[in-house]
Amino acid sequence: MQEGKATKAVPGRFRLPRLGGLAGAGTVAVAIKLSSAALNFLMFVVAAMLTDVRSFGLFSTAFAAASLVSFINVVGQQSIILRYWPQHAGAGNLPAAYAVLLRSIVTVLVGLAAGTIVFVFASVLPWADASIPEWRQLCLCAALMAAMLGWSEFLSSVFRARDRLFAALLPRDIVWRLAVIVALGVAWWLNGPLSAVAVTLICAGLLGLCLLGQTIGIFADVLKAEKAKLTAVEKSEFLKVTFGLWGVNAVPPALGQINTLIVAGILGAEIAGGVFVAERTARLIDLPLNGINQVLAPHISRNYHLSGATSVQHSASAAAMASFLIALAVMAVFSVGGMQLLGLFDAAYVNTTMWIVLLIFGLSSTLGAACGPTALLLQLTGHQDVLLRIFTLASTAGIPLVAWAAWQLGPIGAAAAIALVFALANLLPVRVAIRSLGVNPTVFGWSGGLSGWRKG
Repeated sequence: MQEGKATKAVPGRFRLPRLGGLAGAGTVAVAIKLSSAALNFLMFVVAAMLTDVRSFGLFSTAFAAASLVSFINVVGQQSIILRYWPQHAGAGNLPAAYAVLLRSIVTVLVGLAAGTIVFVFASVLPWADASIPEWRQLCLCAALMAAMLGWSEFLSSVFRARDRLFAALLPRDIVWRLAVIVALGVAWWLNGPLSAVAVTLICAGLLGLCLLGQTIGIFADVLKAEKAKLTAVEKSEFLKVTFGLWGVNAVPPALGQINTLIVAGILGAEIAGGVFVAERTARLIDLPLNGINQVLAPHISRNYHLSGATSVQHSASAAAMASFLIALAVMAVFSVGGMQLLGLFDAAYVNTTMWIVLLIFGLSSTLGAACGPTALLLQLTGHQDVLLRIFTLASTAGIPLVAWAAWQLGPIGAAAAIALVFALANLLPVRVAIRSLGVNPTVFGWSGGLSGWRKG
């Protein structure tokens, strides 16, 4: 494990994947992610339809809190395994790869336990029951939800690192969401309108069931595999890189969930539910790049460590161009039919204010698509520390800004502040990638990427 240093390819051990195969796998990943987005959208629509406005607001807040903790309790191991498994396995050193995997699993389990303890402590806060009678049950359900979300993210990365795309994506992205939609409908048919506790528990329990096969398979595989013994230097590097990748992977998504909680605290659960819906709907724009990144991560890790940084220029800029073009098309849909999309959740969200919030979030996501897989590139090439500093700066400035904007300007002001923070977090890493790696991963690197694609 040599951080931040590209090594030359070892003849006969590993062959770089052909770009045609990478593009084909990327297309499959995008298709799965788009299907997942449709099901995710439908899942939240069904949840909104089968609960009242207050219950959906509480559910969305609990889901945001669980998501926030899940980004932290996985301890950055989803990126650790994407970085080091392809590097070791590509060099033919599977015992070292399994040693890293085992260490990652232990680290994640400790993180999941810590996250659960946080929710248990929150559930016994003495003043919360007065305003929210179901507070304790909701906290415990959110604890289970956070653990399952974190574990699912880690398992997905393990299978992605092994180029097993369907095993990585189908259980959580497709099977779980379908199961939740059906289960919510059955529960409503049997018992009538659902509470926030019931919806959260159904989501968490079904996710655990959907991950059972993956979990058993990974544990069985690791236990029977030959594993190398990591040296003291390698253990030290693992710890150092873990802290960097932990922060990089936790801060941006955690900031998004913190923003939802800030809005809920200042403007109330009902308005927070509308902002949550608009933000989740705008995430449709993120899906193409997220889908491409499912395949691109192990590709970047292998190519960088075997052939250097410039070998990833064409694939990174091609990913940016593809995701940006799709983002523009989705923004056109939001502009024309945004209110109708919000109305699928609840009639209370069909108003000009929430439509503008949706467009603001959409523009923020479109900028992110234009910047391409910049954060992923920096994580997998040993530049996670500078990326963490950027994200920390944006978060430190962003939290009080969002709070002030929500208090003074309402939901539109809060959305504009959130968009400004994420613009900063997207643009500054691009400058780092260009100056430190000589790679422009944005749509503006397309011309160089296209010539590299043709040569490849």
